[in-house]
Amino acid sequence: MSNPLLSVADPLAGLPSMLAVRDLHRRMSLARVGTADTGTLLAMLRVDPPAAMRALRAAAAPMHGLEAVPWTAERIANAIGPSLLRRTFDTPLVDVIGTAPLRQLWLHSLATAHAARRLAAESDAMPAEEAYLLGLLHDAALWAEWTSRRHEGTAPGNGRTRNANVLPPALAVAVTDAGDLVRNGLTANTTTPASLLAAAELLAESAGFLHPGDHAAPLVDGVLDLIDAEATDELRADVERSLRAIGLDLDVSEPDLPIGTPQKVEPQHSAHQTSIEAAQLVLTVLGDEDPACRARDVIAATTAAAVRHLAFDRACFCTLVRAIGNVALRGVHDRSDRSIATPQIAATAAELQALQQCLQQNRPLRLVADPNAQRGILHALGAVEAIAVPVNRKSGTPSLLLLDRTLSARPLQLLRESDVVSTLAVTASMRLQNLLLQRRCRRAQKFALTDPLTRLYNRRMGIASLDQAIARSHRSGVDLTVLMIDLDQFKKLNDTYGHVQGDQALRATADVLRKTLRRSDTICRYGGEEFMVVLPETSAEESAVLAARLFTAVEARGHEEKLPITVSIGLASVRQEDSAESLLNRADRALYASKAGGRNRFSIADEE
Repeated sequence: MSNPLLSVADPLAGLPSMLAVRDLHRRMSLARVGTADTGTLLAMLRVDPPAAMRALRAAAAPMHGLEAVPWTAERIANAIGPSLLRRTFDTPLVDVIGTAPLRQLWLHSLATAHAARRLAAESDAMPAEEAYLLGLLHDAALWAEWTSRRHEGTAPGNGRTRNANVLPPALAVAVTDAGDLVRNGLTANTTTPASLLAAAELLAESAGFLHPGDHAAPLVDGVLDLIDAEATDELRADVERSLRAIGLDLDVSEPDLPIGTPQKVEPQHSAHQTSIEAAQLVLTVLGDEDPACRARDVIAATTAAAVRHLAFDRACFCTLVRAIGNVALRGVHDRSDRSIATPQIAATAAELQALQQCLQQNRPLRLVADPNAQRGILHALGAVEAIAVPVNRKSGTPSLLLLDRTLSARPLQLLRESDVVSTLAVTASMRLQNLLLQRRCRRAQKFALTDPLTRLYNRRMGIASLDQAIARSHRSGVDLTVLMIDLDQFKKLNDTYGHVQGDQALRATADVLRKTLRRSDTICRYGGEEFMVVLPETSAEESAVLAARLFTAVEARGHEEKLPITVSIGLASVRQEDSAESLLNRADRALYASKAGGRNRFSIADEE
């Protein structure tokens, strides 16, 4: 009877790791996976075909742009990083009943890998370590068939099916070609990857490492010169050394029970555990309501929470662009620092329909990859299945979470996990909506306090700033100066050059003020062509120097704009009895003095 909690989408889910088989794992002398160093994990990867296939699938995911890399076990480990390499082996133990055929397939794969590396070292067909990985994974389709049918209680076929679509294209082609060579007769030629692999497989079988169900090595006359007692002895020694490197001794005998006994299932979470998970998720995504929080921070917190608290291998936050049927990846968390080479992914028709259904029904749905697809979201992610969860479904470009456990091969249990992943998505949606409202509020406040043409403060904000500066000056006795600035003959400029050029003159003047004055100074458009500048902690003498710089800089900018732009400036320093109105009146009188004196200059208010 099949186990309903096992994923039927991933043929490797029934056996995530050969070292996860309980009767093998208990005889390993290694430390726990969580404390194993990278060298030990790499040694485990080199002897574990199911784990190597899953790690290779993660490393060669098209979204990372490395699918064409010539792979070795070390390159796989480097590509996914130490955290994901550790995750590869951090899987539940599996109670496999009837391990003899499985162990026979495993040792055959391991022996073929060592034979391929030896043959490659003696030829120019391919680098030795690439040949080793090809040999280790050459029975990928048979591993997939065995693991997918094992929990159904039926024995897999032993027809050596060569449909290796779980491998990257280059490896799959070599595996298929090698199968043809074995069936059609092999010559003593190891100059191509396929012929080298076929010869390595025959050498492994001649050393006694047969496929399940085989009783004798199918020797081919053309390769008898590759097979001798010394070569087979060395090959057996290679296999034993690689197993001892991970602390595994296969000499201990154990019972071989018939296939079909149901395997143990991980215990269900209680309602109390689920409520704790939900609370942790909400607190993680909401954070401490940091006012500097941005959307990218919420996305990062959400994807990290899915991986940390819900044990997903990877969480992707994406937006759906319905018009072109693409998803745009806005955040990915998978315990690694890998870069994303293709942030825009074209969905297949089936995936697009499923995502739209997910958004319309506002509930999580399970996506399953087409094993023969050469494009699509799951293909780009290197995933075989994922849970899609709607986030901002009513937005013009709705958002979704894509959650998968492809690397660890743990099952996606949609019915049990639907509530908690929905809680995560709703929390993220609320936080993002809150940020959007805050941004709109800030924008509205900015428009209420600024002049849209010059992007300076408006008169209301300028007067409020002046009131505060005067109060601070009266309280602490610091200097304070105000400048009133007016464009000269602005009406004539408008009438001669047009209102568009008049607006450009105002923007150019505002730009000069912004670049010349300090951040602590307040600049506002006081009205029409008039500007006000508040200069805190600035004496009359210092203000005079600044005013001279301003009117000369504005005139120079007018030459650049090919417009007759000049300004007249009035300057007044605060007195103890001053209010905003009295200070501005004196600055205004100084401004009119500059106008009367010929314009394009500054004047200081009479302080008597």
